[in-house]
Amino acid sequence: MLDFIRPEMRAAIHRWGETGGALVITLVGGWWGLTGPGWVPWAGWLLALVGAGLTLGAIQRARFTAKGIATGVIEVIEGEIRYLGPRGGGVVALDHVLALSLSADAEFWLVESFDGTILAIPRAATGHPALFDAFGLLPGFDMKRLLRMVDDGPAPRARLIWRHPTRRLLT
Repeated sequence: MLDFIRPEMRAAIHRWGETGGALVITLVGGWWGLTGPGWVPWAGWLLALVGAGLTLGAIQRARFTAKGIATGVIEVIEGEIRYLGPRGGGVVALDHVLALSLSADAEFWLVESFDGTILAIPRAATGHPALFDAFGLLPGFDMKRLLRMVDDGPAPRARLIWRHPTRRLLT
């Protein structure tokens, strides 16, 4: 059915579709707020406010989404991040995540656990949108910092995005 749309355009529609839907909700609410009779303007402005919130969240999710396709499957189940790939994988409980980094080529999430193991997860692997919510659950996590680093692209070395706020001994 969508064979007449170029693959690049189809990917852009898939990536930014949620944002477009949220913008439509905002615009419909604003239109009702300006032109509706009786109590409809109040409902319209409320709908526009909800739509604006959804739009902000959708923009963040679209920026988080990696372009392209990578091998493997990502699952976030019962507070665990699971990556199953053709050349390995692993499981890390969100409670045991010590640090989160972005690889130098900006293609992998590097999830380090308290036992020292590092799970390298391709950003574009199947199921990657689930990581947006999982990372947001980490204590003191700064989503703006993550999105800024993703937007910056490749760097000379891996970049630390978040570190567990554990107490460090003074020695």
